[in-house]
Amino acid sequence: MTGVVRRKTRVPPRDEREVPRPRLTDLLDALRGEGGRILLVTAAAGFGKTVLAAEWARLCGEAGDDVAWVTLDPSDDRPGRFWHLLDAALAGEETGRQGADDDVPARTAMIDALIDRWAEHGNEVVLVLDNCEHLGHQGLLTELDYFIERTPASVTVVLCGRRIPDLRSLYKLDLDGAVGRLAQEDLVMRRREIRKLFAPARTDAELLLDTTEGWAAAVAQVHRAATPDALTRGDPHSREQLLEKLCGPLFRAYPPEIRETLAVMALVDPFTASDLEVALDRTDGALLVARTALETGMVVAVRGPGPPDRFRLHRLLGRWFAGSGPGSGTVDPEVIHARMAPHRLRQGHHVLALRHAGRAHDEDLLRRIVTDSGLHLLWQNELRALAAALKDIGPTPSAEVALLECLVALAEGDPGKAARTAVWREGSGGTDCRLAPPFDTLNVGLEALLLLPEGRAAEAVALLRRLDLEDVPPDVRLFVMNTHVAALIAAARVPEARALARKTLKAAGTRANPGAVIDAGMASASLATISEDFPEAAAQADAAIRRGEDHGLRYSPRLRPAHLIAAWAAFHVLDDDAAGLHNAFVFKAVTVAPIVAHSSAKLALILSFPTSRRREDVAEELLDRVRFDLTQGAFPADVALCSLQAAEMMLALRWSDHLTRLKVDLRRTQGISGELHTISAWEFVVSGQLARARQLLTSVTSEFVTSQSRVGLVAAWAMLGRVELLEERPFKAREAFEHALAIAARHRTVRGFTYAGDTVRQTLETDRHHFPRYGREIDLIGRHAAPPESIIGPPLTPREEELLALLPTFATVEELAHDLQISTNTVKTHIRGIYRKLGVRTRREAIAAAARLGVGAPAATPTHALRPTIVR
Repeated sequence: MTGVVRRKTRVPPRDEREVPRPRLTDLLDALRGEGGRILLVTAAAGFGKTVLAAEWARLCGEAGDDVAWVTLDPSDDRPGRFWHLLDAALAGEETGRQGADDDVPARTAMIDALIDRWAEHGNEVVLVLDNCEHLGHQGLLTELDYFIERTPASVTVVLCGRRIPDLRSLYKLDLDGAVGRLAQEDLVMRRREIRKLFAPARTDAELLLDTTEGWAAAVAQVHRAATPDALTRGDPHSREQLLEKLCGPLFRAYPPEIRETLAVMALVDPFTASDLEVALDRTDGALLVARTALETGMVVAVRGPGPPDRFRLHRLLGRWFAGSGPGSGTVDPEVIHARMAPHRLRQGHHVLALRHAGRAHDEDLLRRIVTDSGLHLLWQNELRALAAALKDIGPTPSAEVALLECLVALAEGDPGKAARTAVWREGSGGTDCRLAPPFDTLNVGLEALLLLPEGRAAEAVALLRRLDLEDVPPDVRLFVMNTHVAALIAAARVPEARALARKTLKAAGTRANPGAVIDAGMASASLATISEDFPEAAAQADAAIRRGEDHGLRYSPRLRPAHLIAAWAAFHVLDDDAAGLHNAFVFKAVTVAPIVAHSSAKLALILSFPTSRRREDVAEELLDRVRFDLTQGAFPADVALCSLQAAEMMLALRWSDHLTRLKVDLRRTQGISGELHTISAWEFVVSGQLARARQLLTSVTSEFVTSQSRVGLVAAWAMLGRVELLEERPFKAREAFEHALAIAARHRTVRGFTYAGDTVRQTLETDRHHFPRYGREIDLIGRHAAPPESIIGPPLTPREEELLALLPTFATVEELAHDLQISTNTVKTHIRGIYRKLGVRTRREAIAAAARLGVGAPAATPTHALRPTIVR
């Protein structure tokens, strides 16, 4: 045999770099054992068809079978040439000269002789025809049909190729169960094979499998590159070189029409047959998809939710096109993108429409798509998808795209970024460009929103009042109305804000715009909070959070105000755990509006104080924030509550100077307020000056001096009740508690009771039968034991600490006086001082308070001063 014929009719030798795939050889054995006389192995280039067939042929030869092999190429698509090669492969040598292509009788005689020889020989024979896709000569296919149909059962014919020729004999044999198939999905490499190939080197088999999609040629190239991450996380230049080596020659080997179709598929990926028709301006999209899939094997069906019959390119081929792939010289990408942008818009694929419009380099088309698809994504709060699409568009002279980027930054909770990128702001020195409707209206709304963090609410209101919203789209109108409500609230024009908020909430309910509905609900919740209608505020906030979570906005910046309101509402009913949980959604966020971050930070400080190891730092930071609020004109109710919390911290830390400074700031900014009187009375109570405390508290409870907050009024009534208890007037105390509970129930805030101390909490629990209408409020108060530090008054003197250590002995006053060598009146005076400073009324309460506080450690006590019944 000549060297060429010998090489074409010899089983390819085993390559040491081959991956043993017993899974596939076992499949061929199984197909043969089930009666498969004709085995079809079809897949795209590089999936290991030839390697598999050669490995199986060698195994069959080792098992005693006769093996014949023919490697075909385009020059073999002639009857005389094909049968000459087949005869040489079966005989093991060239038996004669190559016959003429038109000598049909001679070839028929040769075919009959081959069939008879096999039938008489009786040995098992395996015949492999590799690269069958090159066979297309009609006369040759007719003769091959005749040969395959008449071969005896002892002969197994393996046809390997990217596609199998159209042989009519296969239909009848398939009906008889004599045809077995291995398709491309059977030949893709599995996870176990990849791990075995790269062992013992450690590699991310999952990532490599996902990247190569089991393409054996790609996996082999990565293995030869000795870098398991060459296609995943390797050097970009090396990755491009490897992709070119894999895909470049393959792509250039396809016919021109297939190359053009693949290039367009890469531009519109993923696609359907109708998408391909639009992109190519043709009507045979289904045939193109089928033919390209058959010729290349690189068209993959997309599974999962979405329209049926969707396709995409093999992932690596798509990467090659996106990188260094030259595409096809007959494809103009800008034309394809210009055709696809309106087509994707009609389909409702807004992200794809934006991407195509950005790559079409047509400003008018981009403006039209941004107006429809861009705003649709913004109103649906699909911010990540919109931001990614805008990033793909890249630098553009379109003012509408720039404005949309600002709106996305604002919706993501980053007003600073929005202000930095707002190059179209009026008077900002940006490019003078006229915005198309409705972006001109949106620009004014954005301008107003950016004024609010700067404290220029009045300017924002004036700016919005000049807008005519008669002919703008409904969602744009909602955006402006929500902005207007926020500006009115910031400008402290609460009645106007409340009227507009009602209209906005009603209008938002008619739109499928989750962001607008949430913003409108937040405006209503904010107004309810300002009015101290905490039940309504909590309901609105909870509704906004539920709606946001239903639309996949659980961690969206849009819900941060809702979580903040829910946190403060929980704080008012002493549910500090829920308050901390909701506040975490705001406080842990890096970018939030300044007013939201400021309010959230104050709540975080308040909640952390009881358990903090740096309580001094926490208290000082809260005091600084309260003083900032007083000078910057924050809402009075918020300032009042935080002032009371700061005062509680000052008293717990015995910071009289800081407390005085807080009172001076309150007087300077608010005048004589109820909170100022309550804090001063608080000091008098813990120092034992009950008469002066009563005088201040009575002026607050009679509303002669106005409290800025309902919490302050509840605290004043509860504190007055505590004074009555200390003066042993229980009926007056119940009357004060009745008033405090009534206000607390009406506004759903029992936080004020905590400032009155643990004595009030214990009294309400003990005497709850006197307040049958307020069982819920008493339960809330009872579950919240005030931190011990909040009831500490002035420090105990050394003599008081000595006496406190003896109280657990239950010795009488006379016994204590005898033991300490002081008079009984002096003992009584010290005990009254202890009770006053601990905020208690009885010895048992004093002992319990001392144990909680860890003060008054037991001293060495003479046994004669102890009662025998309690000595252990």
